[in-house]
Amino acid sequence: MCGCVEIGGLHSAHSWRCELCERAACWCDLQMLHTTLLCCAAALAAAKSRGGPSWTAAQREHFATNGYVLQPDVIRPEDRDALVAAFERLFRGDFDTGCYPDEWHWREGISKPEAFREIVNAWKSDDSVASVALDAAIGKRAAELMGWRGARLAQDDVLWKPPGASGVAYHTDGKYISDNFVPRDDNSVTVWIALDDADEATGVVEYARGSHRWPRGDNAAASFHDGAGADPVMRAAAAAGVELVVDRHEVAACSAVFHHQDVWHGSAANVSPDRPRRALGLHYIRDDVKFRRDPDYIYGRYDLGDGVVHDAFFPRVYPASPAAARRLGLTVDRRRSSSDAAPSS
Repeated sequence: MCGCVEIGGLHSAHSWRCELCERAACWCDLQMLHTTLLCCAAALAAAKSRGGPSWTAAQREHFATNGYVLQPDVIRPEDRDALVAAFERLFRGDFDTGCYPDEWHWREGISKPEAFREIVNAWKSDDSVASVALDAAIGKRAAELMGWRGARLAQDDVLWKPPGASGVAYHTDGKYISDNFVPRDDNSVTVWIALDDADEATGVVEYARGSHRWPRGDNAAASFHDGAGADPVMRAAAAAGVELVVDRHEVAACSAVFHHQDVWHGSAANVSPDRPRRALGLHYIRDDVKFRRDPDYIYGRYDLGDGVVHDAFFPRVYPASPAAARRLGLTVDRRRSSSDAAPSS
């Protein structure tokens, strides 16, 4: 026994509390330190360098008015390099955890090389994706922008637009995500992180300015890759009786766009002869939502019948829940083991 005074199950003289998940451990209990300190401290150190600068009043106003806002330096260059390597692994079917992602669109040797590639919920499969998708600092920025108490990860999207890939038709994320939860209004936000420069050659991002404030109509016909282009948003603007104004933006690698669930958006084709356009999309929901009575079949598989949005499936990233901290801790442990096993030169 270390001799510390034990208060509430912790030794008060040498206790440590994680800023991410609020768990506590005594420095004198090595096993507890392994499950708490190692699982959280490394993730905390990385998180403090992500998310970009604090929101300015001008950025908040831009988001409220237009439905989106650009944020520089959301991830570090080393994060970008790790994610690019992870994308290669994922589309080969090489999963760190041995778990399949929820969706896997594009197979090497089967799919067309120029076809758009997507994997959904790679955080379950890949440690590099998990370290960013479950990052507390990015989740905090999302929650701050939306005025939430906390944020959960609804899903991630590994997005790869190779040279020759078509553009993404206009759509709203709310149709696929927000509609599954209650309360529905302002319950989700997307963080679209560029891993390659998104420019006129590889495909800029496009937003229908202020469209998150339009009356919600039926956008079920809007499909990502059906060639519809701007037709869906033109119909939505006509139905709302408003003039359609489109903002087109280049986004530098490591920067991101935060956009509202109901803003109409799309992207241009990749006409570059040799440059891919990769991005990681993170869709966050407010931490206190419930399932609607009849969620769609994709989200409905995680509804256990009680309406509760369970942390095991939708980790609370800010403030980080024990489930999120454990997943990040497994990432730290796996990298530590890999490093220890590497032959010395």
